[in-house]
Amino acid sequence: MTIDPDEYTAYVDGPLGAIELKLTNSELKLLAHMARCPGQVFERADLIYACFPDSNMLLRTIDSHVSNLKRKLAGAGIDGYLETVQGVGYRMRNLNTNPMAA
Repeated sequence: MTIDPDEYTAYVDGPLGAIELKLTNSELKLLAHMARCPGQVFERADLIYACFPDSNMLLRTIDSHVSNLKRKLAGAGIDGYLETVQGVGYRMRNLNTNPMAA
């Protein structure tokens, strides 16, 4: 995956070339933020503070954005890339580690 927050674009490498993700600005901010620290769990409040510091966004609004983001990633062929950590928040899977090792 390639994310360019300055250009407001994100691409997934597919078998036939790059697939552009049609993300909202909010989805792109969340994806870029979580991609900086794959494997780290982010609480909803942390995501709001980091991605939308001047917003009065409700915690559950993050759920809607992440749900849409998960759907769009799955449509591009990378289902399961974002994970829900029940009762805490979300994390981006670290694809550089072996999921069976733990």
